[in-house]
Amino acid sequence: MIKRLLNSVLLLASFASVSAAAADKEAYLHFMTGMVQERKGNYDTALQEYRRTMLLDPQSVYVYKQALNLALHIGKVDDAAEWAEFVVRTDSATADNWVLYGNVKWARGDLDGARAAYERAVELDPASHEALYQLASLSSSRGPDKAIGYLRKYLELRPEDAAEVYYQIAVLYNAKGDAAGVKENLLKSRQADPYYPQPRYMLASLYELNSDSAAALGEYLELVTLEPKNIELLDRVGELYAGPLLNNLEEGEKYFLKAWALDKKDPAACFWLSVINEQKRDFNAAASYLENSAGLKDDAGLVLRLAYYYTQSGRYERAIALLELAMKKWPDNMEIAYFLALGYDDTGKTDRSRELLRTILAREPENAEARMQYGVISERENDMPAAEESFRYLLRKKPDNANVLNYLGYSLADRGLKLDEAELLIMGAVSLEPENGAFLDSLAWVRFKRGNVQGALEGIKRAVKAVYDDPVIWAHAGDIYEANGENNVAWLAWRKSWLLEKPAKRAKAAARLKELRKKIEPGVLPALELAYLKNFSPSGLEFSSFAKVEAKLRGKTVKFDAILHFSPPSDFNLTVMGPLMVPLWKAKVSGGVMDMDAISIKDIDSGSFSYWASLIAGELSGWFSGEYLEGAKGGGWREPCFTGGGREVCLDPALAWPEEITNKAEGKLSFRPGNYFLKNLYLFPETLDFKLPFVLVKITLDKNQMNFAGANTLKLPD
Repeated sequence: MIKRLLNSVLLLASFASVSAAAADKEAYLHFMTGMVQERKGNYDTALQEYRRTMLLDPQSVYVYKQALNLALHIGKVDDAAEWAEFVVRTDSATADNWVLYGNVKWARGDLDGARAAYERAVELDPASHEALYQLASLSSSRGPDKAIGYLRKYLELRPEDAAEVYYQIAVLYNAKGDAAGVKENLLKSRQADPYYPQPRYMLASLYELNSDSAAALGEYLELVTLEPKNIELLDRVGELYAGPLLNNLEEGEKYFLKAWALDKKDPAACFWLSVINEQKRDFNAAASYLENSAGLKDDAGLVLRLAYYYTQSGRYERAIALLELAMKKWPDNMEIAYFLALGYDDTGKTDRSRELLRTILAREPENAEARMQYGVISERENDMPAAEESFRYLLRKKPDNANVLNYLGYSLADRGLKLDEAELLIMGAVSLEPENGAFLDSLAWVRFKRGNVQGALEGIKRAVKAVYDDPVIWAHAGDIYEANGENNVAWLAWRKSWLLEKPAKRAKAAARLKELRKKIEPGVLPALELAYLKNFSPSGLEFSSFAKVEAKLRGKTVKFDAILHFSPPSDFNLTVMGPLMVPLWKAKVSGGVMDMDAISIKDIDSGSFSYWASLIAGELSGWFSGEYLEGAKGGGWREPCFTGGGREVCLDPALAWPEEITNKAEGKLSFRPGNYFLKNLYLFPETLDFKLPFVLVKITLDKNQMNFAGANTLKLPD
């Protein structure tokens, strides 16, 4: 602004001297008025004043130069061209005039004329840096080497512009594909002015192009200090951290959160924060970020992702409502229609699901996923004609589709239909994927249906070894072993099927267990039950977990955070935590010896606390070491209870897990584990309740903060 005002003053002074010499006061006043109007942005009025000045003083080059610059600025190129001709005709020895003339030629698209004008300016004045810069700009697209030469000459004249010039040279090297030249000049530009952001952005992009994420990140992080509220920059830093080369989601999340704090609808930040929370399995948080994204309204893919998050967090109806709205917006998007059909099926709207799948197939007959899903649902609804039609259509298109071969074969076999063909279909699937446990199970099942028990036994053993956590496969194993007269093994298989099955679907397994009990010698059942309990007990395996402890002692209630840790073969630690997770008290059982810290709790007698704490720590040690299962014998069973490890262990009515354990030496202590859940196919009680005279203690394990590496690979007995 100061430079512009100075030029204006000098121009006014020059014009004043000329006008004074000509004694043309009226022309001078019109020129001054034009200058004022131009400064105010009233360009047409200013140009009108300059024209009046020209009429009054037609030989003033200064006026013409001022007018043509303004005319170029507002796009009146023809006027500028006319005045430029006058300027160089009147004063052809001044380099600046030829630069102006070249600018007008360039504006009119006469590139050769512009180049000639700039070259004439340099001939007249080799120090005309403006002409050199314009020549560089004019040559950049056709002759980058020539442009670089002009810029180097410009730099000799204007070293104060080094940062910009080196950046422009880097751009020209980039056009040539010379990466080394690009990097060299960008580094020089950065050195000349570390606060000039453009070369630093380009340098970071160059590093990224060369897969040097660390170097790119270094540039971007310094740029963040210069532009801390640049949302795109914060997102790019986050993407680099989260990308495959650095794979640091935790650090990336920090920058996405900064971008999100500046704009809670920023599509990039919302997307990445949703993905990061998806990785954490926190689908509620993932959904909360994505549902605010500005990109959601125009991106069907984001809608599908959000619907997935709703589904994974149990909000099926919300997912369906979202997909229904999306279908109205994108009626031709069959991917949305497909996932909406899945949503209908998940929420029990089977008829609507099948109807929508039929609509998809009418528009896209070759949509294999939709056709497969239609066949699966039809089979489940016992509409075998529709199911078979879908599966056979898929096989005509792709005869080696192992999944379809298996699904059709199993569907027929399970109903006792076309058993010869069913076995051939399944054998085809197994030949394509010999180690696929589901296919091996299907083969065992069709052989069982055909009366080939030995062939079924061979297949089910391989199936269970490959997939040991499927309740259906264990149910098949139960039926096959029963058919082979091995009722004990059949009972164990059905017991595993019962435990692995969803609670709402356990009725069939319970009925089969009841039937099998009648075929097993009464004296054998306790041993089978004990084998089952040992199979699913995590006892003897290292384990630790955060927990909540609530104790009621003589009318007083205290609550603590705690950490439980068992280390094989018999070491157990119970650590009670105070504020800020500072250890407050610890009990340790090692080699059968109890060691406890002293404790002082307001309103609680320390002697009483130590007494019940030692009993509870001892019982927990016995539980995690599996002591309660040791020494249990068939003769000690009085269903539903048995004696083991000096304790009476009573099972729940389904005989599935211990419900109450009483230490015979401390008969006044009652220990009740409850709310069982499976962790790595081992049974854990979520709650551990202890009852003593005047004392109630409840320990609740944190299922989400357990450290347990045990893996239960369920097996059939040898």
